Amino acid sequence: MENKTEERQEMVLTSTVKIKSGVSSLLPVKTDKPIPKEKLKKAMKVLAKIQAKAPVFVGDIVRKNFVEKGINLISTKSVEK
Repeated sequence: MENKTEERQEMVLTSTVKIKSGVSSLLPVKTDKPIPKEKLKKAMKVLAKIQAKAPVFVGDIVRKNFVEKGINLISTKSVEK
């Protein structure tokens, strides 16, 4: 049995970002792959600065290479203009 404390701890981050010109003021988002837990604080600071522009559809990439190369921030809800 492997020791879990030695494994790299990662998680998919789910949150919201501001959205401009939409029927809603917030857009639910998540990372398309798990990110290292040690990068969560940095990720939250970056999220606070992101503002998407409507329309946005489910699965659209909101930010490429979010916090780490190869990990994208994607929309989990469609928001119309």
